[in-house]
Amino acid sequence: MQGGDPDRVLRKFNVDRSLLAKADGSIPCVLFAGILKEAARDTGDDCFGMHFGEQFDPKDIGPLAYVALNSPTIAAGIQNVERYLHVYDSSTTWFFTAEGSRGYLRYVFADLGVQPLRQSNEHGMTMIVNTLRMMVGSQWSPLEVQFAHEAPEVTSEHHRIFRAPVLFGFESNALVIELSFAERAVPAADQRLYLIMKQYLDQVLNEIPPEDGLFASIRKAIAESMRDGDPKLARVAKKLAMGPRTLQRRLREYGFDFKKLVEDTRQRFAMNYLKDRKNSLTEVAFLLGYSELSAFNRAFKRWTGSTPLDYQRKLLRQEGAQV
Repeated sequence: MQGGDPDRVLRKFNVDRSLLAKADGSIPCVLFAGILKEAARDTGDDCFGMHFGEQFDPKDIGPLAYVALNSPTIAAGIQNVERYLHVYDSSTTWFFTAEGSRGYLRYVFADLGVQPLRQSNEHGMTMIVNTLRMMVGSQWSPLEVQFAHEAPEVTSEHHRIFRAPVLFGFESNALVIELSFAERAVPAADQRLYLIMKQYLDQVLNEIPPEDGLFASIRKAIAESMRDGDPKLARVAKKLAMGPRTLQRRLREYGFDFKKLVEDTRQRFAMNYLKDRKNSLTEVAFLLGYSELSAFNRAFKRWTGSTPLDYQRKLLRQEGAQV
């Protein structure tokens, strides 16, 4: 991050740099949007999102990128990303529409609670163009690039990177291509790798619980906060780069309030922790953010009608009956 302090930016969002270094590391889109916005401010780089996207290798995304890059045609690649994007984060949506001889690849964010979304918009569109250039050649350029945010004062970097007319103030981000381009074959596509990655992503997609991606991110942030004690609304909101009021509003849309979701998340984790007999009850209480075992006992009895110890004994009897 040239001219800035990446650790300072990441600390603001309670993100450990080691997470970004892991091949399978990922952070919710809502959190990433906040980091991009803060990084642009910290570095003084008004085009930070684009520059970061320009340097990023799409293959680092993992299986989703490999499926796209090895799809037999551009159209198949677009369809595959539309299908599997939910595996990573359903806070974003992309879809393809045809109008006359032109195709529009639209890239839309949910309400992430981060405004403006310029850095995220520009990072995402740069990544899409980079990926398409990896598929068909570095000299390719779209017919036009449309952004959902207002035009910045200087747009020379936009034209350098996209090598196409760049317009602003649209309802959604969109990459405009010739409709015939969608049918172009991908010369370097590896069919064997393509089928393996598709099979893997199909399996992952089938195992994802029927929860909205943002809701799952909120639950994950609560689970991470439990390690440090009783999860607080402000702390969880900060992890998601939201204000507390925005987080409360989003939870109401799912029929939850914060306290109810904390209880529900603790109960789910408690059930899993208790299945592992290597975890003592004191350790489970600590992992769930309770300062005392007695508080965990009371909560668990409220959830299930039995104590954690009775629950573990019941599991043991069931295992014995199955042997």
